[in-house]
Amino acid sequence: MVTRISGLASGMDIDAMVKKLMTAQSAPLDKLNQQKQLMEWKRENYRETSVKLVTFSQELSKLNMSSAISAQKANISGNTSAVSAKVSSSASGVLDVKVTSLATASSTTSSAAIELNGSAPAPTDWGTVKLQDIKGSGISGTTPITVKIGSGTSEASIEIDPVNETLDSFVKKINSNKQAGVSAIYDSATGKVSLTSKTTGAKDIELSGDIFSALKLGSTITGGEDAKLTVNGLDMTRSSNTFTMNGVELTLNSASGSTSTRIEVAKDTDKLVETVQKFVDAYNDVLSTLNNKVSEERYKKYAPLTTDQKKDMSDDEITLWTNKAKSGMLKNDSILQSAAADMRSAMVQEVKLDDGTTISFAQLGITTGTYQTKGKLILDTDKLKAALDKDPDIVTNFFSKQDSATSQSNKYTEQDGIFARMKKISNTALQKLTDKAGTSKVSTDLSASFIISSTMGQELTSIDRRITDMTARLNMIETNYYKKFTAMETAINKYNNTSSNLSSFR
Repeated sequence: MVTRISGLASGMDIDAMVKKLMTAQSAPLDKLNQQKQLMEWKRENYRETSVKLVTFSQELSKLNMSSAISAQKANISGNTSAVSAKVSSSASGVLDVKVTSLATASSTTSSAAIELNGSAPAPTDWGTVKLQDIKGSGISGTTPITVKIGSGTSEASIEIDPVNETLDSFVKKINSNKQAGVSAIYDSATGKVSLTSKTTGAKDIELSGDIFSALKLGSTITGGEDAKLTVNGLDMTRSSNTFTMNGVELTLNSASGSTSTRIEVAKDTDKLVETVQKFVDAYNDVLSTLNNKVSEERYKKYAPLTTDQKKDMSDDEITLWTNKAKSGMLKNDSILQSAAADMRSAMVQEVKLDDGTTISFAQLGITTGTYQTKGKLILDTDKLKAALDKDPDIVTNFFSKQDSATSQSNKYTEQDGIFARMKKISNTALQKLTDKAGTSKVSTDLSASFIISSTMGQELTSIDRRITDMTARLNMIETNYYKKFTAMETAINKYNNTSSNLSSFR
């Protein structure tokens, strides 16, 4: 390392002189750093666009779910309290339901008061009574025993601690056992116990163990009955009061009496209108982003500031300058322009149905705004509701249809609905952004890492290498400058010493 001498002998400001000399030498490095900064800003803009497209694609997937695009509702008339109904997207038809009786659960209760062994004290709270103190429980000693509830595949084993198990803890073990299939309660005043099946229907549950007979419960839980009803004239039974028929989830609440319940499946117009409005909003949002990026003004005279330039500016001045320098990074970008143009074109093209008929977006009350809005959509909800009244499937067919022949391709056809078209266009743009900028095709994280192997990633790697090489070369040049000035200072200092010595002989 060269010792830097600051001009004591020559009287010159060596550091200032070297700095001026290096300013000219550093100009290419400054341009390279500015080039790198511009590319990083551009890549950040690509990532913002990528995130917007991924978010749009995810929203399309949500809207394409049957609960949104094929939303239906149940119109209930007649005895509206006897039966409740929920419909799925696959529901269809009309159901006329008359309930004769509801399904009930099997149950059993203590037939008499529980008795204790002769030496056991009378309890104030039967929950604290230990099972081994109950007469006839068959529990003694210290080895844990097992009692069983149910039979076959539904059989549940419950282990009992003969020393510490109380009626309260035993009941809790029954209730917490998922395989037992029963709910247990006890009366703290009398000690009587009740077991009830967690499911309804005509099915018995067997009890195995002396403890159940000691609790006066017997060996079997009985008494459950299936629900009896008539649907569209057909008599039937169901083990549960809630079941599904023709895609309609029916819940039986009470016997119908003389008036049946009529359930008619119909399109949920309000839900469908809401779905279309959400699409319009999401479409306008992503299109606005694309349009703003490609039309944002570019101020080429505002280059990224160097470190030296920032030293002479205030924070506000730096911010204003940098905002100008960042503006228009994607001005007239071909990837974004192509995506926006494809979206607008796909939106106005008709969707061809399997029977050869077509649906246009205008039939759903959707129009585009003025030229200044650059393709944004406007929804007339009244026209959409009128279209749904005329054709309940028009929204599903226009938006959700998909051409099976091109389902694995990102090229859409006239047989593709709007959701499929938009997803394919988004996927194409996302792939191009990934190849060029290294952005993610699935992430909405603005801090996600870039793919180094992308075009811009490789360019930035190359620039980094050039910056490293140029920095090393400039350091060498600066060192050589200081070497020369150091040699000059050393020589001047030597001559001054010689001159001083000669003067002393006079």
